[in-house]
Amino acid sequence: MRYLAIAGLTLLAGCATQNERHVGIHDVLSSTTFAYQNATDGDATLTVVRDQGLWGAGCSSAVYVDDKVVADMEIGQQLVLHVPSGSRKLTVMPHGACSSDRVDADATVGQGETKTFSIPASGVGLTAAAPPPPPKA
Repeated sequence: MRYLAIAGLTLLAGCATQNERHVGIHDVLSSTTFAYQNATDGDATLTVVRDQGLWGAGCSSAVYVDDKVVADMEIGQQLVLHVPSGSRKLTVMPHGACSSDRVDADATVGQGETKTFSIPASGVGLTAAAPPPPPKA
C-alpha cells in the first residue's frame, strides 16, 4: 500500500511540471520556415500567431501564402512573413492528431503595412486580429 501511495505521488508530481515548449510565444523554428523571411523594399508584413495551450499539442499547422507552403507551426509559435504588398491569400491546414479542412483568409496588405492573424491552440481556424487602436493625441 505504501508503494502504491509513493507511485501515485510521483505520477502527480510529473503532471505538475511544464515543458519549456508550453510557456510563452516563441518564433517558429528556422528548420520549419520555408519562405518570406527576408524583407525587401515595398514589402508588407504578415504575422501569424498560434495560440498557447495543451489542447493542440499533437497538431501542426501548415501555413500557405498564395497556395505556396511557407512554414509549419506548433502551439505557442509566431511567424513573421515579409511578403510583396498587394492581394494575398493566407491559408492554414492543420495536420497530425487534429487534421481538418484548410482555412483561408484575405491577407491583402499595403506597402509597409502589417496584419496579424491568430490560429487557436487546437490548430483549427484562422482569424485576423483587430488592429491596435490609434495613439491618443
